[in-house]
Amino acid sequence: MGFDLYGIKAISKKGEYFRNNVWWWRPLWVYVCEACSDILTEEDMNAGHFNDGYKIDAEKSRRIAARLGSLIKEKKVQQYSDKYNSELESLPDEKCDLCKSTGERHDKYVDGQCNVCAGRGKVRPSDTWYPFKVENIKEFAKFCRASGGFEIC
Repeated sequence: MGFDLYGIKAISKKGEYFRNNVWWWRPLWVYVCEACSDILTEEDMNAGHFNDGYKIDAEKSRRIAARLGSLIKEKKVQQYSDKYNSELESLPDEKCDLCKSTGERHDKYVDGQCNVCAGRGKVRPSDTWYPFKVENIKEFAKFCRASGGFEIC
């Protein structure tokens, strides 16, 4: 599943299309909602978590781009990224549910070493599946700046 954003009145190629899979989109949108809570309505923020055609108008899109651009220049996005990723790294491994932490599976799919935990009996928490990178925010800001508003599909 992914989030495909289409520019409504794109002024350049950069504003025509932006895509993130669900793993990349969720942390990006959470950050945008936090950083732009005075730009986006509650409805905008909630709707951005779904890919069902919700539209963000041109004015909001330009304001999001400007805000993100400022935060990038001020190194605030980098600070957020460093903290976010540090917190993810500090999370302890969890027990592998599939092999019940034994490192071995004996079922109709696998007979031997567990393919989920690679025999360790532990896995990284699901929160670590959601990456946050400054470059993703930069690309999204460029898209917003040139999109003329966008639709989240």
